[in-house]
Amino acid sequence: MSCTSLHLSEYMQWLSILSAIKNCHLRFLKSNFGMLAKLLTLCMKISLSRWTTTHQWMQVANMCNECYLSTGQQHPGPVIGIIECPKLQAIRESVRALDDFPCVTIPCNARDNNYQALGWQATAGRTSMQRCAASTQWFNERISLARYAHVPLGNFELDWLLFTADVFFSRALHDQQQVLWISDDGIPDLGGTYEGDTCFADEVIQPALTYPGAYRRISVELKIHHLAVNSLLKSSQVDEMEGGSIGNFENDIPPGPNATETDYNDASLCLPAFQVLKQLIQRCISDAVSSGNVFADAILQHLYRWLCSPRSRLHDPALHRLLHNVMKKVFALLLAEFRKLGANVIFANFSKIIIDTGKVDLPSARAYCDSLLKTLQTRDLFEWIELEPLHYWHSLLFMDQYNYGGIQAKTQNVTSADSSDGDDDIDIVSSWNIAEYLPKATQDHFVLIVSEFLYVPWKYMKEQVACRAAMRDDTSCTPSITIMAAENLEGQVVDYLRGQIGTYFAEKLLTIVSDILLHFKGKGKSESVGPSNSELDPHLHKGDAALEFIKHICAVLALDQNVQHDILRMRKNLLKLVRVKEFAPEAQFQDPCASFILPNVICSYCNDCRDLDLCRDSTLQGHEWRCAVPQCGQPYHREEMENALLQIVRQRERLYHLQDLVCVRCRQVKAAHVSEQCNCGGSFRCKEEAPQFLGKMRVFLNVAVSQKFELLQDCVRWILEVR
Repeated sequence: MSCTSLHLSEYMQWLSILSAIKNCHLRFLKSNFGMLAKLLTLCMKISLSRWTTTHQWMQVANMCNECYLSTGQQHPGPVIGIIECPKLQAIRESVRALDDFPCVTIPCNARDNNYQALGWQATAGRTSMQRCAASTQWFNERISLARYAHVPLGNFELDWLLFTADVFFSRALHDQQQVLWISDDGIPDLGGTYEGDTCFADEVIQPALTYPGAYRRISVELKIHHLAVNSLLKSSQVDEMEGGSIGNFENDIPPGPNATETDYNDASLCLPAFQVLKQLIQRCISDAVSSGNVFADAILQHLYRWLCSPRSRLHDPALHRLLHNVMKKVFALLLAEFRKLGANVIFANFSKIIIDTGKVDLPSARAYCDSLLKTLQTRDLFEWIELEPLHYWHSLLFMDQYNYGGIQAKTQNVTSADSSDGDDDIDIVSSWNIAEYLPKATQDHFVLIVSEFLYVPWKYMKEQVACRAAMRDDTSCTPSITIMAAENLEGQVVDYLRGQIGTYFAEKLLTIVSDILLHFKGKGKSESVGPSNSELDPHLHKGDAALEFIKHICAVLALDQNVQHDILRMRKNLLKLVRVKEFAPEAQFQDPCASFILPNVICSYCNDCRDLDLCRDSTLQGHEWRCAVPQCGQPYHREEMENALLQIVRQRERLYHLQDLVCVRCRQVKAAHVSEQCNCGGSFRCKEEAPQFLGKMRVFLNVAVSQKFELLQDCVRWILEVR
């Protein structure tokens, strides 16, 4: 070892050994204080020295061995080692005394080994002592888990949730005399060969409903909890409502004589296991509700993560698809219930729902939201679904999940009884992924114009509400704004905004576009974008800066349907400055970023499970993908993510070569093998055209190049060269 950064890592490893003894009480520390002091002093000298010899590290290992042996002599009772270290195998090879004790491992966080160059000693010592103090609580919780699961303490794996769920499910299947399909590679061992089904067989499409527009009334973002548990328990009711079997996948199977019996076998064969899983989850709910068992509650919270994780020993893609199908049906019924209760859905997926409450003031919107959630809880079909309000928006301009802006109410303002809705009680949020593809000089102008487009009409509406409140008679029995008055107020706001577009916004945008033309005058595309980096960085600007700014800003402002005609008129005048016709192909806006979502990415430290948009998520733009949980920040396992992407690429390539032919006239799938034309006289074409397939492969290539996934890059390049 000759690098100081490696010394810090090794130093922390030796410090972690000191916390590896369970009976590390005050009596033990007093009796071994001299040895511990010598060990810490030697570690500090080694870590601060420029060069480290093997003899010095052997001294540290020998002192650790002596520390363990003296512990066994002074405390002849049962002793167990608790190790929290990033290099477990290196520790066990150096400290042979660990072979005499049973040891359990605490998952380590990669941030524990990140220190600054100067003054790192205090941080290292503080972190090691915190981990040592927390090890006792972790060990007591692990003992409680072992008693609940009836599993030996040392048999638990690092991801105890998956391991415990596998154990419970295997016992339930064994009680029902079913054969287990335990496997280590995520492919169920059902007998036979699986050459055609080994490539990411359970790549399911997560539903996402988006309704772009400008929502000038109060909107609320709701987080969905326990959708998978509710769908599993209410599957029988969904079956009765639809009058068919829950294993019916006819919506996912193209009709016609080409549908074989094997298309239905997966769903029918996993129905017994589905019923066993349902009974198991009912027992977990009973334990969590009746006795307040935290481990049963954790299994319920991570049910869907366990089902979709290939690291589970009982992972079954067919069971995953079956539950996912039921979840989509319950999700659709939930959205229909929202609309029935008067809410307008803005965006919805399995994780969250954004609705427009239709209320003007925040207290009314909060009361409406509480009433809405209480009404949904009374529905038997949504008994176990929990909806948690996260954010309230006074005004929201929404294009999609990664392109939106709004005036957000602060948390303390939402929870307070009296809210003034002043400038100090709001936050203007601007999250526009499309702005990243504009030149750096124009991005600030884009954000400013969109923010003003939100703030100006909202401020005017607040002033009008305040004036009406001042003019209202104190004896009025209707202190809140009525429906007729709200509609009248909304019309006044629209008229005011139209006037501002024709004067303030038009003049300001004309000035900005003129400045952009002046700034980029004489600069060609070859100067703004280097030929060597333009293909590697998708965020580099390509094209005319002024034209792209006009297209992007007008596409966002035109989301407001009430003033869309005024925006288009302003757009026509702006395009005249860049000498582009209104309906020319180059004047049409297109989303510059292709989207790909990697489903069910699991953090190795906090077990957080989420879907990652590798192209548009701003938290993934760096070269190191980290968990988005604020208290975690653990880097994702790059090899696992590359393997998952590689499996998706291979799966999509195979599906492209095995796809059906469809008639261009009647859209029916080709049934006969030798016929050149359909019965209707139309010709056949591939269901997925080559340009569409190659476009998807280029998205994977951009991800592979930006993240330096060499194996994925070679595979995708080979596919593109062959095509």
